[in-house]
Amino acid sequence: MFSRSLAILIAPMLPTAALILSLGPAHTANALVAGTLAVILSAFALIDRRVGFGVGVIAGWVALSAFIFPSTLIESVVATSWGVAMFTCMAGPFSEPPRVERIAGLPVTPPVSAPTEGGLPLAA
Repeated sequence: MFSRSLAILIAPMLPTAALILSLGPAHTANALVAGTLAVILSAFALIDRRVGFGVGVIAGWVALSAFIFPSTLIESVVATSWGVAMFTCMAGPFSEPPRVERIAGLPVTPPVSAPTEGGLPLAA
């Protein structure tokens, strides 16, 4: 739950970066469309877990788009870092809440004491 809340804070950074930085036309369009979808869907990911996987798919696309489209260093860094961060928060290993599994063990029996005479144990 915390990572999904963190993803809501990270999601608007991509469309904002597309408006602030001078990205190429392909990366600007990709960042605006995918970023806006991710912002909307990340809010719904708090309600339904399956929506988080949809945002993870969008984040994976954005992370890979830096290697598909011709891109500068700024475009590669922005797209890859945002995509990996969102994927990790929404569909990666930190998206699941911690679980505690308890395995039933053998019943515990009290130890058997040696027979005593007068309060002292017998010698063997």
